[in-house]
Formats: sequence, structure tokens, C-alpha cells
Amino acid sequence: EKPNSGKPWKDAELMLILNDASTVANCVKFAKIFGRGYGSIEQIYRWASTPQKSIKGRRETDAFIEQIKRIAKELGRRA
Repeated sequence: EKPNSGKPWKDAELMLILNDASTVANCVKFAKIFGRGYGSIEQIYRWASTPQKSIKGRRETDAFIEQIKRIAKELGRRA
């Protein structure tokens, strides 16, 4: 079940995800915990690790990506 699919993410949820390694097991775990799809968790890891240069011109004004990048920066993750 995906009761939270399409709903906005909270900063605390993104912090929990990004504090853990980007493995298949963790994607499945967080999808179940947060009631989201596997792909949405995987996408969070992908956007967090995508260099800002690659985002420019494509989706640089996407609020969700900006939120992910902000949280990743707060956690000291580098793309």
C-alpha cells in the first residue's frame, strides 16, 4: 500500500532516508515505513547524489529537488 503517494515529504523523513546508505534493502524499508513507492525512495537518493551542474537547465526550479539538495547539504552529503 502507498497511502502517502503524491503527498509532500517532510524534512525529517528525508533526513532519515539520506542518513542511511542507498541500498535496495533500505529503499524497500523506507517505502514501507513511509507508505511510498520504492521508486520514490530511489529517486531521493539519485537527486541527492546528482551534481548541481547536471540539474541546472533541466529541473533547477523543482521544489522537491531543492528540498532534497538542501537536506543533503545539511547532512554533509556531496554530489
